[in-house]
Amino acid sequence: MPDLHTEHGFRAHISEERHTIMRQAVVCAKDFSVLHYEWLVRFDSDTGLERILRPAEISGAISDLDLSMLRQAVAVLNANPDRHAIAVNLSGASFSDPAFERSLLTSLSVLEASPDKLIFELTETWDLKDLGPALRLLNILRDRGHSLCLDDVGAGAASIRYLRAFPADWLKIDGDFISCAAHDKREKSILRAILSLRDDLNVRFIAEGIETAKLRDFAIEMGFDALQGFIFGPPGPETNT
Repeated sequence: MPDLHTEHGFRAHISEERHTIMRQAVVCAKDFSVLHYEWLVRFDSDTGLERILRPAEISGAISDLDLSMLRQAVAVLNANPDRHAIAVNLSGASFSDPAFERSLLTSLSVLEASPDKLIFELTETWDLKDLGPALRLLNILRDRGHSLCLDDVGAGAASIRYLRAFPADWLKIDGDFISCAAHDKREKSILRAILSLRDDLNVRFIAEGIETAKLRDFAIEMGFDALQGFIFGPPGPETNT
């Protein structure tokens, strides 16, 4: 079996679709009804996911995964256009590939379902130096009717740059940040200030990493629009519903 930690091995795994698609619900904070599902990737490996994805970001092979997940999401939505919406992740590193925009738009060209059924979630694991290509593509996607989500807001320096530069419909707040804010007055004040941007930026907020009833109640008290975490169910296999 090819080594997942090498560029060649990672690309081989993706081209042969050896990865598994899991999904986790994002629920409404008011009634816990499912708003959409985030798609997550799992590999048949004892190595932690970050130790697999980080080398793929550095080599540029991560764009193969982003495009594979997108193509599979398009196929699932075309087969069942009435299902819940799907959020697929886009790594910032993928935008460094000059061919990525063309490949992504080609994959989208066969989407028959409503564009609001496909959400794009920009991850913060890679700090883009040149924001131009990402901004251009994200604006194209939004103009086509796709919602955009900035992931891991509050987790690192890149999230502030992304928030300033990129259009977004959803802001997903980092779970560790929320957990700290639940126990620390300073962190809570900062979180409250971020949430106060809702109307000015015309965005909605997702609280991730909600693992306990206490965190759930705290996130609701703070005014989050949506919640995601193990208390609402761990990631499970995609079932096309």
